[in-house]
Amino acid sequence: MRKDICLSIGHADYETILELLKQVTLAEIRTDLLCLDEEQLKSIFYKHNNLIAAYRSDNIDNKAIETALNLAIENGCKFIDIDIETPELLRKKLITKAHAKGCRVILSYHNFTETPSPIELNAIIDKLFESGADLAKIACMANSQKDCARVMGLYENHSNLVAFCMGDMGKLTRLAAPILGAPFTYASVQGKETASGQMPINEVEIFLNSYKSD
Repeated sequence: MRKDICLSIGHADYETILELLKQVTLAEIRTDLLCLDEEQLKSIFYKHNNLIAAYRSDNIDNKAIETALNLAIENGCKFIDIDIETPELLRKKLITKAHAKGCRVILSYHNFTETPSPIELNAIIDKLFESGADLAKIACMANSQKDCARVMGLYENHSNLVAFCMGDMGKLTRLAAPILGAPFTYASVQGKETASGQMPINEVEIFLNSYKSD
């Protein structure tokens, strides 16, 4: 499996997840979309050495975020993904713990309605790195082709960046991201997308095999 595709896993049972992890080099574990007990989650992070732990919460459920990401850090995850909207105190606490354990930090910005201006996007990326990101993630809703071009243009001046657009119009940006400089792009299990516009992993792999060596 390609190193530049991250399989985003949610809405799956424990045994299915273990089988999926045998097939991929990199995966994101969406702990907020899984009904697993603590021992099962520990086992998942222990068994695979290249996992991203993420917890998304519309209501910023601080306790749930802290519990899930702490468990992942303690059991060997490679990255934790923290939304920049997470309260600063908790964000700093998690970053400090992650770095102390040799776990890298993705700080992410999501905009589910629009794509900000280039000036705003560049300022957001600067904030992500200033706040302790090892890798910055930008995901914005595309409402036009210009939105897609704006996000893809971020690769010209930034490294250690994963940037793409959400929604149907943003699908091409997910495919183009690794070609333009992203270390990886996100893909889904067929029929179990964890984000708008996410594409099945087999389709992403076919495209990248045609345009980019792994």
